[in-house]
Amino acid sequence: MRIKSFYGNTVDAAVALARREFGEEAILVESRRAPLEARHLGEYEVVCALVPETETTAASPAAEPGAQEARLAKELAEMRRQLDVMGRTITRSAWSSTRRPLAVPELSDWHARLMAADVDGEIVGQILDTVERRCAEESAGVGAAVMAEIERRTLVSATLAPPAADGPAIVVLAGPPGAGKTATLAKLAVSCGLAERRPVKLLSLDDYRVGGADQLRSYAAILGAGFQALDNTGALSQALAETHGKPLILVDTPGYGRRDMDRAADLARFLATRPAITVHLVLTASMKSADLMAVAERFEVFRPAGLLFTRVDETLCFGTAFSLSVRQGKPISFLGTGQDIPDDLEPATKGRILNLLWPPAPAAQQAA
Repeated sequence: MRIKSFYGNTVDAAVALARREFGEEAILVESRRAPLEARHLGEYEVVCALVPETETTAASPAAEPGAQEARLAKELAEMRRQLDVMGRTITRSAWSSTRRPLAVPELSDWHARLMAADVDGEIVGQILDTVERRCAEESAGVGAAVMAEIERRTLVSATLAPPAADGPAIVVLAGPPGAGKTATLAKLAVSCGLAERRPVKLLSLDDYRVGGADQLRSYAAILGAGFQALDNTGALSQALAETHGKPLILVDTPGYGRRDMDRAADLARFLATRPAITVHLVLTASMKSADLMAVAERFEVFRPAGLLFTRVDETLCFGTAFSLSVRQGKPISFLGTGQDIPDDLEPATKGRILNLLWPPAPAAQQAA
């Protein structure tokens, strides 16, 4: 199977190029606006595939057409994912090389620095385009202008939950397996509850792992907080109705993997009917960009209000986390920086994000 992107000033023009090369057998996989790095090739990108006849006939003659289509769709989706990853790698340095001569030559260095920090290439292009226009209109320093533009795009909200008019503040932590939800819940119980003299109750829906609720039960005993293990959303609804005199309720959930999202549907529907419940999506800052985006898209069913990143101490490049926040328009709420409870959790601030994000200066600038 061959798969290739074609560009044109219109979708029809791009498709025509594909038909010219692949013939009428070309299969249209996707059409979209071309990324900034490839905009010089055309305004639109279409991805087409060509399946050789030997491949289409390799399947068993008895196979049903529906099964063949499903198999083909799965293969094309995987190839599309691989193509996106390859495209991001190939175009890392394309911004400066495909543009007109820069009015601000220093921006090429900033492009390299931001890409080295794993900031999404499209976001880097938007930042530097804005800075270039600003520097052309004003006599602003390039470095200060870049930092100001990144700070403007940085979204933070170190608020666990909005103040409740009546009743407790209810917070749910959701995320994939191994993200550190349970330990983070214990940290939040101390820093946002007990340290502020707010009675806290911990609820666990983690009946998926063997002994999944036992860890949180142990934390609750050590902290002197209330605890209850639940096995379904009906029990959760009843428990929330009985939380008298507990201003803060923290709810732990199972780690839903890619194949477990069907099990998450019931909880997602329940949360959709309870707008007063605040959901934080817990993700590891050390994840690869493509994986981080895929996980965040899966967990959109929970309508998270904020992003909470753990394992910040285990990554050298915070650009992937920053880029996800910018792309989704969701603020970063808290940062997990280690395993110690409760010390290794801090509220997100713009200054802290910039410190995590900012790559070291190029050697030439350091020597100067």
